[in-house]
Amino acid sequence: MLNVFAARRVAEIEAGTLKPPRSERSGRKAAPGAVPGPPPKPAKTITVLEGLAATGLRAIRYALEVDAVSRVVANDADPAAVASIARNVASNGGAAAAKVEPSLGDARAACLAAPSGFDVVDLDPYGSPAIFLEAALVAVAHGGLLAVTATDMAVLCGANPGSAYAKYGSFPLHRAYGHEQGLRILLAAVEAAAARAGKGITPLLSVSVDFYVRAFVRVHASPAAAKLSSTRLSTVWQSTGCDAFSLAPLGRMVSKGGKPALLKPGAPPDGGGVCAETGARVVLGGPMWNGPLHDQGFVADLIAEVDAGGPSRYPSAPRVRALLAAVSEELPDAPLYYNVHDLCRTVRCTPPPADAIRSALVNQGHRVSGTHANPLGLKTDAPSAVVWDVMRCWVAAHPPPRPAEAGSPAAILLAKQPEFKANFSRAPGALSAARGAKVARFLPNPEPFWGPKARAGTGAKARRQAAANDARAAAKAAVAADKKVGGERA
Repeated sequence: MLNVFAARRVAEIEAGTLKPPRSERSGRKAAPGAVPGPPPKPAKTITVLEGLAATGLRAIRYALEVDAVSRVVANDADPAAVASIARNVASNGGAAAAKVEPSLGDARAACLAAPSGFDVVDLDPYGSPAIFLEAALVAVAHGGLLAVTATDMAVLCGANPGSAYAKYGSFPLHRAYGHEQGLRILLAAVEAAAARAGKGITPLLSVSVDFYVRAFVRVHASPAAAKLSSTRLSTVWQSTGCDAFSLAPLGRMVSKGGKPALLKPGAPPDGGGVCAETGARVVLGGPMWNGPLHDQGFVADLIAEVDAGGPSRYPSAPRVRALLAAVSEELPDAPLYYNVHDLCRTVRCTPPPADAIRSALVNQGHRVSGTHANPLGLKTDAPSAVVWDVMRCWVAAHPPPRPAEAGSPAAILLAKQPEFKANFSRAPGALSAARGAKVARFLPNPEPFWGPKARAGTGAKARRQAAANDARAAAKAAVAADKKVGGERA
């Protein structure tokens, strides 16, 4: 990721296409009491701040594996962690020792101490990154990259909506699209923090992987973009009787009579608080990011980099390549997704082949794709009414063994007559190109019991573990020193 971003950023600076914001252009005097700017860096290089570095292994990898990196600040608030960073840096020596600077302190203080001081700021906390976002956006330079991870997936997927609202300012819904919803809530929190700083964001890659979500966004100083932040955030209106949902932006640009467009309040979707398919109550979630999750041009560059490097350079290349293959096929303008099995469970029918449902929607003039977040996910620009008409046609051709109970959501859905006859014949636009080329998109976990490990602690047990780790490291260093001495004698 950083290799591709660094190449793009250096090329933009050399070509002069990335102009500094007005506040940083030469000739303007600094305001009284302003914080000094970042120290100068070598040409054609980038600087990185890892705010929550733990053992510093990622910072060391940045230093060793990304040639364009000239400086990495590996920060942590735990003195034991910073001592571990220093040991690991010394153990790796060479470029790691020359580039990586261990730093002790609060990640927010490290960010605020260097406004626009880093090309890349990486936040990878245990849990939510929300409390670090505003400070991190201060530290990211114009056109720089913010890499941010959230591991509190239960919160983002709707298991604890109160906690989600307190942390992210968004109300999640416990639905099938939960993992993409978590991504969009995280991006909405980043967008809101950026707007308060007079900045705008552009997601380059946003993924839900294993037990966490991770987003890579470019940050640009742009008061104009900040003022339109509400147009990039939407509420989601979810039926409680079926899987139908729709999104409504918080703000919209309206132009009348050829006059310049003005920002106006958003409007609820048709039907308001009642589901048009079942008559059930509709609940409100969000706000969440409504724009593209990825920059497909950047994703193509990532795929080329992974293919060129292969497993010899990137040991996890097969797994990363599979993820990027799924990401590259996603519809950019169809937020959230349906789960095909959930649709079938609602109307109590046998699940059709995924290609059949996708083909029916394409034959009706709509676009479809899968999603990297769920192998059973279906993204489409078709409204929910069309999706349910396709399902009605499928149930009519493949009736369930028992009729739905009167008054149930299934009975209400199937009582309506579809407005068209679905064509389930295979449509070329419905098929996954990666699947046709036999490119893997979903790989199994790399090892049994794959999941998050325990949070780092400061109690007696944690101190004993740290002492044991130090003893093992010292023993390993002693063995290495003995081998070196023995080799010199020989």
